[in-house]
Amino acid sequence: MPESTSIATRVLDGLASAGALSAEQLASARADASGDADAGRTLLSLGLVSAEQIEAVLEDELGTPRVDLASYAPDDDALARIPAEVAHERRVLPLFEIEGILTVAVGQPADVFELDDLSAELSGEVELVLADGQAVAAAIKQYYGEPPAPPATMTEPVFFDGVPIVSDAEDLEISVADFFDVGEETPVAAKPPADVSEHPTVAPPRKPAAQPAQSVEEVVAASTPSSGIDLDVLAVADERKLSVLVADILEAAVERGANRIHLLPYKNDFFLVFRVGGRLEKIASAPLSIQGPLIEGFKSYAKLGNVGPDMPALGRLHADIGGKPLVLTVSSVPTVAGQRLVVSLAPARPQPRDFLELGMSQAESRALQAMVERGRGILLVAAPVAAGRSSTYYALLSHAAQAGKTVYSVERSIEYEIPAVAQVLVNPGSPVGAASYFAAGMRQDTDMLAIDSMQTVEDVHLAIEAAGLGKLVIATFAGSDVVAGVRRMLDLGAEPVSLASALTLGIGQRVVRTNCTHCSADENNALTDKIPGAAKGMTTRRGSGCPNCGKTGFAGATGIFEVLPFTEPVRAQIARDAPADELTAAARAAGMRPMIASGLAKVRDGLVSTDELDRVLRFSV
Repeated sequence: MPESTSIATRVLDGLASAGALSAEQLASARADASGDADAGRTLLSLGLVSAEQIEAVLEDELGTPRVDLASYAPDDDALARIPAEVAHERRVLPLFEIEGILTVAVGQPADVFELDDLSAELSGEVELVLADGQAVAAAIKQYYGEPPAPPATMTEPVFFDGVPIVSDAEDLEISVADFFDVGEETPVAAKPPADVSEHPTVAPPRKPAAQPAQSVEEVVAASTPSSGIDLDVLAVADERKLSVLVADILEAAVERGANRIHLLPYKNDFFLVFRVGGRLEKIASAPLSIQGPLIEGFKSYAKLGNVGPDMPALGRLHADIGGKPLVLTVSSVPTVAGQRLVVSLAPARPQPRDFLELGMSQAESRALQAMVERGRGILLVAAPVAAGRSSTYYALLSHAAQAGKTVYSVERSIEYEIPAVAQVLVNPGSPVGAASYFAAGMRQDTDMLAIDSMQTVEDVHLAIEAAGLGKLVIATFAGSDVVAGVRRMLDLGAEPVSLASALTLGIGQRVVRTNCTHCSADENNALTDKIPGAAKGMTTRRGSGCPNCGKTGFAGATGIFEVLPFTEPVRAQIARDAPADELTAAARAAGMRPMIASGLAKVRDGLVSTDELDRVLRFSV
């Protein structure tokens, strides 16, 4: 199926049109994906879009109909088109086929990103309708029988740039937090589990099986446990009672081990929901008409009381709840159903890792340290979503603070707090945007200015202006590598000559999973010969899977990098608005070691497998 007409493409474009995704987020996801289905799964796994938003786009933007399977019998010919194992695996029910177009029912909105793959497998066009999730699952069992038993051997999970997308392993539960800190895109050198090899007679604890995604209907229909929280007091609540209720909800969430609190509007009610162990638990509910005071109570708690109900709001604060020091992030968004509020609860983070801990070489680390200590101009960090650019950003800020530099940083989300850095959190509901905060920082008499995630041409122009004042500007931008980042800035509308004169150093990066030290062994992989610069027949290492790594073969992650000094020949190509291939040639002539070379060094050292490097950089394609 052509990408331009695929279901995933229509859904992603609809999400962008509805405002659920920014153009930059969509472009970044697409830049590092093999297709829009992969891009959609990545955005979903990272939490950048939700199942509810996908469902809204399918129904409101794309006009996808709903069917009641209780009064509908699939055609036998349609059932024969999809094998039983495929129907169970992809959770789709074929209904009928007309003129070569097979219509299938989908119960979970997120499963739309499986349909393009299904279409390719069937060599025909697939169209979808929506149905109740439980009804779809029951109908698949009714017409195809029970799902086939899982194989005896552990199935290896499927990942996309470090993010687990599907795991069929019965006792394997992996989340993005296994490879990144909780946050937007932070790589982490995770510690492997304790070595169990010294106790061969003791079986490792069995992890719970991964649970299927929950629909809103499933959450609100679930029974309500006894929680001691009565939302009906909101009908007559004064300011004191409201403060007590907010405190009670926060304490109950911490006591239950929740990391998220949701105030979820649905039809005529709203629901207090906790996310505990990855699952949503309904705690209480009340009429939607009395939700407003509670939303305002949480906003006031986060010092967001001046943000109206028709504007998005974002606040961050430290609090001691139940004897635990926590960082709370309060996010409120107006929806057609009512205000939706999410409170994230996380322990305070330690200081950022340094350059070597992120996976840089000694030479790369020294170059960045010298740049931070003595450099001027724009230090550009270019990487796609989930490739760790925020980690590098905070490592740069931390080193600047340690070197005695005064730093002013504009951030859309604060992953680490660095006491010596003036960090500004941009509230999406405020009329003052990132560019305004950055412009104000130019008058703060600081050694360095920084902006995490430039998104508009105004952001780029202000960074260029600050560099022209003799400042060092640290800026992150979405791009698959340094050249792609620069090319996107030009396409966005940056003036070529001004941009060329401002750029000083560029960093490109990705994140790769590292081999488990307990089960990795030598292998001769024919794919290794395809790595540019690899010695023919080079022996590499790969983890086979053991109890220490959850039988994945991986333990932690590291970064692979490229560092480009913007020399005069490179700047000359930028100034004339050269195409990407000519910029790449100039960068290589300037001595930039490409990311594939950084990855090869880690493969040669046995830290990363050949297949893992190919998964991230796709050198075999």
